Amino acid sequence: MRIVISGATGSIGSQLMERLSSFHEVVGLGRDESKINYMARRFTMSSCDLESQAFETIVASADCFIHCAAFAAPRGKAARFQKNVDIVNAVIPVLEVNDVFTIFVSSASVFDGMPRETALTDPSARPRSLYAKSKYDAEQAVLNSSYNNWTGLRPRAVIGKGDNTVAPRLDALIRGNKILIPGKGDALLDYTCMENFLDCVEATIATGAQRRFFNVSNGDPRPFKELVTTYAKQIHNITATKHVPLLPLRIMASLFPTDKINHYSLDQISKPMVLDLSATKRALTWEPKQSLEQCLEGM
Repeated sequence: MRIVISGATGSIGSQLMERLSSFHEVVGLGRDESKINYMARRFTMSSCDLESQAFETIVASADCFIHCAAFAAPRGKAARFQKNVDIVNAVIPVLEVNDVFTIFVSSASVFDGMPRETALTDPSARPRSLYAKSKYDAEQAVLNSSYNNWTGLRPRAVIGKGDNTVAPRLDALIRGNKILIPGKGDALLDYTCMENFLDCVEATIATGAQRRFFNVSNGDPRPFKELVTTYAKQIHNITATKHVPLLPLRIMASLFPTDKINHYSLDQISKPMVLDLSATKRALTWEPKQSLEQCLEGM
């Protein structure tokens, strides 16, 4: 099978390149020339604008396209996040004309505008934060199109080998020999081991088009305090903790927001987020196998 992966230099994209290249002909697309040149030592890589004729030429002969590319950050200019939506709108006609099966990698942040007291199935309210809003709008662009040869995956906080998003944020909470925990740290949160997500992608390829988005996680929600303390112990051999009141952090996020202290980031660790995986398991014949502890040991 010939597979094309956008965002191939990112954490998820690069791990998909490594996993799938052993069994398929895989082409990775990216924009960072230095990362492309580094990965080209092992993989077939190409610098490509997804809104260009070059993309259509590359993807026309593909059996599968996996769309991982996205601007992901807690803060930034609205135009950069809007690009996440514009690119999806641009690639859909190309994929439809060439009838290429596509896996759209979304994000559980699409649920950020909803109450979170129960397990979440599908989003029904548009989030406020720019990143979450862009992923929600991108999903809606796919769902409202006439394109049918696709499946979407909606992972929550992918952590493990190659992760350059979740792990750095956990590292930022370690100061000296203590772990700083914003608030009580009791919010029940889902996480996704990288290996479990890669398994889910392979199951999606084998299953084919489902024309809907599926939630992906370990199916084993933990309080945030448990995640960060387990991570700190296994990665840094640190166990001492210190709780930081949430209210001052919220005030700082309102008055002087930074990449580390902002409402989006605080919401991710202080508000519960548990995903309903029943449809994912049933439709894709998939089960998460790797535990959080095994994932962290692998790091």
